[in-house]
Amino acid sequence: MSDELFHYKGCGLPKVCLRNGYTVKETKYGEAVSIHNLEGLHRAIGLGLVNNNRTLTSDEVRFLRKGMDLPQAQLATLLDVSESTVRNWESDDESRADIPGPADRVLRKIYLEYINENSSLREILERLAQLNRDRHELECLEFAETDGEWLAAA
Repeated sequence: MSDELFHYKGCGLPKVCLRNGYTVKETKYGEAVSIHNLEGLHRAIGLGLVNNNRTLTSDEVRFLRKGMDLPQAQLATLLDVSESTVRNWESDDESRADIPGPADRVLRKIYLEYINENSSLREILERLAQLNRDRHELECLEFAETDGEWLAAA
């Protein structure tokens, strides 16, 4: 293996380079690269991002969200923002809004907790995800008037 760094573009981040941990093979279609322990690499990249002190970029927000297997709508729910806000944060458009400090910090914490398989926050996030799916499956909310007062129907 050469001392040259491999620019790993497959993760969607523009500035990830590997010193080792990959194999280059010649195929009949050209050069192919095989990354060793891809899941471990992505976990290390995520940790590197959340432990960095600068504001997350659009590509980094997208990488962390996808690493947690969250759709934009679900991340928006967790951060109490609209789905279009998350879409805006992930946009490469120069006029996009940067992720604000509180949302940036919460996203980092959510990611750290998510990669900890024994985390109570991970359990909460998974339960919220299920509740969110259940809510979208609900046909309608039923209410009934009883003695002049409206209540959710049983």
